[in-house]
Amino acid sequence: MLILLLGIPSLLLYFLYKWLAKKGYKWLGIAIILSSMALLFFSIYTAIYPLDSFYFDDFKKVTSTEIPKSATIIEKTASYPDFHGKYVSCSLIKISKQDYLLLLKRLRNNKNLIENLNVIYSEEFDFVMKNENIKNIKFSFGQQNHTSYIGFFADQKTVVVYFFKT
Repeated sequence: MLILLLGIPSLLLYFLYKWLAKKGYKWLGIAIILSSMALLFFSIYTAIYPLDSFYFDDFKKVTSTEIPKSATIIEKTASYPDFHGKYVSCSLIKISKQDYLLLLKRLRNNKNLIENLNVIYSEEFDFVMKNENIKNIKFSFGQQNHTSYIGFFADQKTVVVYFFKT
């Protein structure tokens, strides 16, 4: 499988380079190869270490609302997707007090979420919470099947978001 994923594009790039070199565009061929390699390495890196936008998307899946503009990720981690696309992500996010209170109000009015859901324990959750005390979570919401969870800290500016894609 790896041979197909890397071998075929590499062969195509090689033949493109050879063709461009014959036409007198050797440097263009080199630029295309280097750009392709940079794109490949960036794709691999973001698959292992997802960008903040990945966690912001999971925030939206958990809360059914857009991420507030004031959001800053403090800690984050995710498992690598398995063959079926299942993964777990967890992030600790700071937001403004105003956004915190607005989000709390919205989630209290969301009939699809269970309020005061028990804390979810997973390797990812433990990693994100390593410097936090679980007792500081004052409000929580999530799905009964534990595929999503959001906990609101007593400081009125921190939330922990857990998402399990099944």
